[in-house]
Amino acid sequence: MTNELGVRLMGNYKIKVNIEIIESDEAISASPEEMETGVFEFNISPEAAESIDACEQALLSTNYPALRSALAHHLETLSQKKRKPRQKQGFGK
Repeated sequence: MTNELGVRLMGNYKIKVNIEIIESDEAISASPEEMETGVFEFNISPEAAESIDACEQALLSTNYPALRSALAHHLETLSQKKRKPRQKQGFGK
């Protein structure tokens, strides 16, 4: 996307959040574990899964590191884009 002067404009950004609470045979986790950038998993006990307070706490403690990871990745990507030198077209300096 460019403006009338041909200067590249930044596009809009979409923020997506996907939360899944599913039954699992995996071992209970002591804390959220990062699976990939911005994606964390936290395996809780069946008792915790039945408690609204315990589930809410698990969701909040999983959300924060996921948010920080995704935000850090986003800002690093923007920073790298800004650092790329723009090559001039044609001859000369």
